[in-house]
Amino acid sequence: MNADQIKNIRRQGKAARGQKELIKHLSDERLTLKQAVNAYCYSCTGFYADGKTDCMMKNCPLHPFMAFNQNRGKKTTSRPVSAEHMQKMREARL
Repeated sequence: MNADQIKNIRRQGKAARGQKELIKHLSDERLTLKQAVNAYCYSCTGFYADGKTDCMMKNCPLHPFMAFNQNRGKKTTSRPVSAEHMQKMREARL
């Protein structure tokens, strides 16, 4: 059954983020959390049949992490580290 789904995805699905992750999942391989989100969004949007755009489903708990969500947060955030804290970390290494 999964082989048929994989063939269908390769034949009809658009090449977009989540395609290879969904195929990997259907092949019983492990995914990271980010890969799982991308695979789910790819599947939920019908393999991005309407194009690689935001799904606009604001009530979906994965929407903030969707690959094509223009309003998603920055990938990483950095906090400033005080000089006192840096000193403590240096001392802890010794």
